[in-house]
Amino acid sequence: MDFTVILPKGTILANRYEIYDLLGEGATGVVYLAQDQQSGELRAIKQMTVEYVTAKQYAKAISDFQREAELLSKIAHPSIPKFYKYFVHEGNYYLVMEYIIGKNLLDILEENPKFVSEKQVTRWAIQLCDVLNYIHSYEPPIIYRDMKPSNIIYNSNLKRLYLIDFGTARFVAALRASGVTAIGTMGYAPPELFEGSVGPETDIYSLAATLIHLLVGSFPPFHPYYGFNFDENPHPYELNPKVSKNISDILVRAVSIEPESRYNSAKEMQKELKEHLANMW
Repeated sequence: MDFTVILPKGTILANRYEIYDLLGEGATGVVYLAQDQQSGELRAIKQMTVEYVTAKQYAKAISDFQREAELLSKIAHPSIPKFYKYFVHEGNYYLVMEYIIGKNLLDILEENPKFVSEKQVTRWAIQLCDVLNYIHSYEPPIIYRDMKPSNIIYNSNLKRLYLIDFGTARFVAALRASGVTAIGTMGYAPPELFEGSVGPETDIYSLAATLIHLLVGSFPPFHPYYGFNFDENPHPYELNPKVSKNISDILVRAVSIEPESRYNSAKEMQKELKEHLANMW
């Protein structure tokens, strides 16, 4: 059984939300553009999609979706879409969120001839470090686990990034945890995540992998257990001559195979990025 049937335009959910359009589909849900008929505001509505074989798999999918709702209801940051409500309608599960106008970074990258400029990527990196510092400092801490270009939307008018899709994010009892389900995207996920370990360094790695992708226009060689292995593979500045060695060194450190070799916090990485931006031409 699955919930992949796309709702037609004009569908009214919960006697309140009118479906206008389909915004996108992902591993954990279908997202619609809808209008709140009470406020007149546009909203993004995420519907859980799940294909399952057993009742246990279905129960886990429901649990994950409810966890996302709980997490979003508690956090507030300018770069995280606002959460409004969670409801069940005709057996399907929905999240109502702020509608963010913009394009995800993967689409922006594909529209560029080769890559995104270093200055722009550095500005974006500073914003994303701020988001990570917020969720990592939350009590209990939150590890996002799935940062990648398609999960980041850029509003060019506001010059602001938004981190979306918290379906894989986890509250953890401490800044580091083990025995966590290995959920992430190959190439952006660090080696320790596949061993069930997470910490702030997990998100720092995924952030840096995302930035490398934007700077070089394609994914450098990586291995699920050895990461990018820059001891043997070309560094970002060698893959793209327009990338400075300084930003390359920052990102290479952030994707070190061993978590303890990366930055201790997003705030520490942000400090270096701000210094780098201030010294750029």
